Amino acid sequence: MKRIRIRQVDAFTDKIFGGNPAGVVSAAKGLTDEEMQSIAKEMNLSETAFVLPSDKADFRIRWFTPNKEVLFCGHATVASLHVLAQEGKFGMDKDGIFNCRIESMVGILNVDVMKEGPSTNIVLQSPPIELVPERFKSSELTQALGTQESDIEDRWPVMRDRTVDYVYIPFKKLATLRNLNYDYNRLEKFGEKHEIKGFTLLTTETFEKNSNVHSRFFSPYYGIKEDPTTGSSHGPLGAYLVLNGLAKLEQGKVEIRAEQGDIIGRPGRMTVRVTRKEDGKLQAQLISQAITVIDGEMNLP
Repeated sequence: MKRIRIRQVDAFTDKIFGGNPAGVVSAAKGLTDEEMQSIAKEMNLSETAFVLPSDKADFRIRWFTPNKEVLFCGHATVASLHVLAQEGKFGMDKDGIFNCRIESMVGILNVDVMKEGPSTNIVLQSPPIELVPERFKSSELTQALGTQESDIEDRWPVMRDRTVDYVYIPFKKLATLRNLNYDYNRLEKFGEKHEIKGFTLLTTETFEKNSNVHSRFFSPYYGIKEDPTTGSSHGPLGAYLVLNGLAKLEQGKVEIRAEQGDIIGRPGRMTVRVTRKEDGKLQAQLISQAITVIDGEMNLP
């Protein structure tokens, strides 16, 4: 019988029982695909991350929902860097600023870790962003979401990020997001028809005065009814706000305060830093924290 060390970490928060919980196996070398999938199913969190050796970067991370492997998961990456920093791995055995390069299925990700005593701030580079206008019948979408067409903010477009195949749907009121009761099966069928892997519903009405955007995220494709705070959605979300004039770049960058999870009782917060590259494309970094909730061992057959 094998025993592995596994942690449950709340990401995008500095308070226990906030943000988004993730499983982290920081030493996953030797685990098979089947074992990783079984561990993720047993943890029964939206994602569990597995840190592995890499020939291309400092290390590799793979992410599994209880049902399948995913291309990228922001909150479980933040959770993983929090654990690695606390363990003092990859040179992070003292206070300071450290850069890590992570191999993933969406390319090499750069992460900065700022460690100061028990506090760790993580700056995660979002995967490449490619937002394009999305066209489908709004009535078909609102029926799946259980809302009215008039609830959608028609001043701004529905857009898709081609990297992760998430769509971004703007709403006029926070109350609409608060009172939403969507049809999972209908939204799953809608997603299958249009090859959508995640739905980000957003509004510029927020719970906190210093926030700029609130969102909810659903992914029937990955078997997730609702994600508390979604890292993979927030890079494109920040770019969406810039592209549609809801956030303005100053000297080539802007920092956006984003909130998610309040409606389901797990408030999460992060800063999304959006910058314009030399080629004119937008890129984003997610700035956040995490906190360990459970630290233990799991027995494997």
